[in-house]
Amino acid sequence: MDALELRRAAAAGDPDAMLALADLIGEEDPDDPQARDWYERAATSGRPEAMYAFGVVLRCDGEEEAAESWLRRAAATGHTGAMVEIGHIFDHLDEPDQAMEWYQRAADAGDADGAANLTALTALRKPSS
Repeated sequence: MDALELRRAAAAGDPDAMLALADLIGEEDPDDPQARDWYERAATSGRPEAMYAFGVVLRCDGEEEAAESWLRRAAATGHTGAMVEIGHIFDHLDEPDQAMEWYQRAADAGDADGAANLTALTALRKPSS
């Protein structure tokens, strides 16, 4: 699908096209507000991948609270990337117990990044002998 067809499909309400268009615009110009708008429109469609992507965009923009809300929605569907991202938020907020809980959820669902982050955080928390 070329860019024009993608725009038409997105404008017609296709959530996959909205997400793909947001990715395309964001790759060309990460600061283009149209990318964020399309991510949000795709996320409101209820697609877990779109909710995750919009949550990441919000987090990159420093909107941790809004990001967490969208990421939790994606995580509730089993999206392990969202679980890991929530773990990162709590890690960044210096709340290691919460971070470990989210990394554990991702790891339990088979996510390698969740397992790696859980291992790293566990190692950091062990008292040195």
